[in-house]
Amino acid sequence: MTVEMERLPVEHSEFTTSDPGTGEALSAEMFGSFQPRYAQSEEFTFGGRRTTAGDMSLDHLVHSRMSIECAPLDYLMFTFVRGGTLTFTAGDSETRLRIGDTAVSPMHVPLTISWDRLSKEVISIPMKAAQDAAVEYGADGDLRFVGTTPVSPAMDRFWRSTVGFVASRLESPDTPLGEPLVYAQTLNLLATAAVKTFPNTTMEADYQPGPGRVSAAVLRRAVAFIEARADRPLSLIDIAAAVSVSPRALQHGFVREYGTSPLGYLHRVRLERARRDLQAADPKTGVAVDSVATRWGFPNPSRFTTVYQQTYGQLPGHTLRT
Repeated sequence: MTVEMERLPVEHSEFTTSDPGTGEALSAEMFGSFQPRYAQSEEFTFGGRRTTAGDMSLDHLVHSRMSIECAPLDYLMFTFVRGGTLTFTAGDSETRLRIGDTAVSPMHVPLTISWDRLSKEVISIPMKAAQDAAVEYGADGDLRFVGTTPVSPAMDRFWRSTVGFVASRLESPDTPLGEPLVYAQTLNLLATAAVKTFPNTTMEADYQPGPGRVSAAVLRRAVAFIEARADRPLSLIDIAAAVSVSPRALQHGFVREYGTSPLGYLHRVRLERARRDLQAADPKTGVAVDSVATRWGFPNPSRFTTVYQQTYGQLPGHTLRT
């Protein structure tokens, strides 16, 4: 019997202040401790709105001129400048951003950040999300970002499109990100886009050894693990760790044996679980197709309907009614 996971809180807040002390406290609460480098040369303003879900946050901020020294970041912070200028300085490296520019902040090093009449969007995610995405993308070893700006204008556009999609989903009044499976998929989508967009060590590898062969018994254990935990957020790393093989080896083994990746197999299982719930539901109680689909990680109603009909030869609403 499936035990429904508790929904994640999705929180919204807005703020504005002309008091530097209040602004510093708000910034420290959102992004970590820092020290101003010099006093304000003009009237202080700081304001914006924030939305959070789990370990993901999205901020729209406006700020007057300032410069700060902040402690090394242990999370990924991506910035898009809508107005003004912003400069990151880490040691001898400096990144200057103007209107329309995008960057990921350097991690694990002290930073000096300066800005002037800044309007920006900031989206932050855990570094672990990017590390997991890099493994699913085919990389081994530790992930490090070695540059701050997108590798090309095309990838910059791809990144902005992905962030726009995530932002619309996160800030929607009826956001589906409270559902743990949808949240995990959205976080993975954003992390994967980051690994593809910003310079990192996965782009430097010229050769990786073969993945090795995984036995049929190990693959069956992986299938059992997936089926037993399909109602919970799962990554390729989680599944590989459960059966003590490398993610790349498991990936190759699944494609060879089942014609799909471990996460593709997980998708199949979740679709079947959604079908079972629709079959078991009583439509007279007000159960909706969309709510069942979202709970199983399918927040897009039209996409769910298309995949469901292709797989089972009928609309999900027909399954619910009959």
